[in-house]
Amino acid sequence: MKLLYFQFSLLGRRILWLMLFYSIVRLLFFLFNSHSFQNASNDQIIDSFLLGLRFDLSAICIINILYVLGSFMLSPSHWESLRYQKWLQNLFVIPNLAFLSLGVIDLEYYKFIGRRTNFEINSIMGDVVNQAHNLLGKYWYLALIMLCLSWIFIKFLPKPSKKLQFTNTIPWYPFNVFMALFMAALFVLGFRGGFQEKPLRTNQAFSQNSHQLGNLVLNTPFTFLTTIDAQGTNAVQYLPNQQMYSLIQTKGQSSDIQHHVPQNIMIIIVESLSAEYMGIYNQYTGYTPFLDSLSKAGVCMKNHFANGRESIDAVPAVVASMPKLMDEPYITSKYQANNISGLASILKSFGYSSAFFHGARNGSMGFEGFSQIAGFQQYYGLNEYPNKKDFDGNWGIFDEPFLQFCAKKTTEQQQPFVNTIFTLSSHSPYTIPAKYLGRFRKGPLEIHESIGYADYALRQFFENSKHTPWFKNTLFIITGDHTQQNSESKYDNEMGAYRVPLILFHGSQRMNILLKKKILTHKITQHADIVPSILDFLGKNNHKLNYFGESIFNFSQGGTALLYSEGRFRMVSQSKYIVFDGEKFRGDTVNLEKNVIIKNNIPIATKLKNRLLAFIQYHHNGLIENKL
Repeated sequence: MKLLYFQFSLLGRRILWLMLFYSIVRLLFFLFNSHSFQNASNDQIIDSFLLGLRFDLSAICIINILYVLGSFMLSPSHWESLRYQKWLQNLFVIPNLAFLSLGVIDLEYYKFIGRRTNFEINSIMGDVVNQAHNLLGKYWYLALIMLCLSWIFIKFLPKPSKKLQFTNTIPWYPFNVFMALFMAALFVLGFRGGFQEKPLRTNQAFSQNSHQLGNLVLNTPFTFLTTIDAQGTNAVQYLPNQQMYSLIQTKGQSSDIQHHVPQNIMIIIVESLSAEYMGIYNQYTGYTPFLDSLSKAGVCMKNHFANGRESIDAVPAVVASMPKLMDEPYITSKYQANNISGLASILKSFGYSSAFFHGARNGSMGFEGFSQIAGFQQYYGLNEYPNKKDFDGNWGIFDEPFLQFCAKKTTEQQQPFVNTIFTLSSHSPYTIPAKYLGRFRKGPLEIHESIGYADYALRQFFENSKHTPWFKNTLFIITGDHTQQNSESKYDNEMGAYRVPLILFHGSQRMNILLKKKILTHKITQHADIVPSILDFLGKNNHKLNYFGESIFNFSQGGTALLYSEGRFRMVSQSKYIVFDGEKFRGDTVNLEKNVIIKNNIPIATKLKNRLLAFIQYHHNGLIENKL
């Protein structure tokens, strides 16, 4: 029995050793992202570390299932073999260090996506591979941290003594098979988090009702492993379908704007443009002098929200009113080939030509394929750009020359047109042309200077476009794809993580004056509202479009923003912030002007609850049945 005790003891000591490293990585995560936890008390931080132990054990159990089987399956005579023990040690060390490295990567990656990395990172692995040398050059210290942790982990890992001598009195069958299967079952139970009916889930980490603390509780191996088999979503039936539709359908056309000539549409999605970076939204100067001036000349929506935290989430929401309401991005999900009505496909029936511009490598983020699904007739990426000398050395073409290319191609295009431009220079590593170094205002964040360059590139684009025959008949819609790192405490909360600008500017001054009269700028808006707003502005029938968005010209509705992350559905509506985790609701009051969520757990009106449920039901069932 001494040999059996030895195996149990070695397993137990190694698991405890591994749990220590999960806590070390969690501590590093806290230190690297301390600005995200500045409003949390010491007690809340300590609770997060303690709550995290359950999620750590869950991940550890599933990662080490093969190690456990190997430790107990073969006959005890193998246990005494130092060669076999060395093989078991490798079976323990290699997978665990690989998964710990995901947690180290999240020390920085969390700043960009605002949540723990999950399996959907595989959807952008092509881009990661292409940028490997740049990423390693920029984040070399993460590799150094991982090397140090790996050295300590292996150096002091509990090991068997060099001489194993036990008297073996344990019969081979059936005891060993039973022990191996028993331990495997025990570890599966550990992965589930206990005997409860449902297994441990990501959203259970948010028991403190804080997005930031929930991510501190979690660990990256857990979020990665629990989303490997993500297969879209499940059908739900919260409400009768008739009631569901009555809650989500909004009034159709309401702008009543008359056009003497066909109007063009130009959507510009600016990489990582958070409302925090603009002076128009704040009491400080900001980093976008041109966009601030454009906001004043046109219309600036004060309470606009992105429907996701990544670029891959933004495009479906902006050009097809498809907000992210599931773990996977729509573009890479099993539903990516569903029938949807994008803006370009709807306007094609009215004689509109269309083009999608993105200066990155063709295929990046799946934009090229999705643009075709959404009805765009032309796609212009790195492959189509004529002068590769303008390549930024990382992602694609610098914003200034690429935007000039966009203007040139647009001028060659048949009118009326509906085009989308997605910029990229304000994407990490925030490269700007050498001739502009030191020209733009720098702030506490590395991204600030590149935002200044993107703003300048847009200024040059508009200056050039003013002299084109299409400019005075074009409505420009400018927004950010998602937020980025923040330095202002005002934006350091769940709601601030989605605050991006929405600017409407027309090439005609007369039309800008009319837009100001027709739009309530304080209405709550979201990316999914852009398409119905455009159709309303054009006076085109939108019966083919889904019901997620509503026109900003519609005064009868107060506006809604749908947000989703880590298994929690959220809705901002009527100064209320409603959270639904799949089982329970929570309601808080929001001050949109100050961007503050007042966690007072207020009673929620049944209609508001049902409206959120209706959107979830419409989304899930519509995707499954391909009826969106």
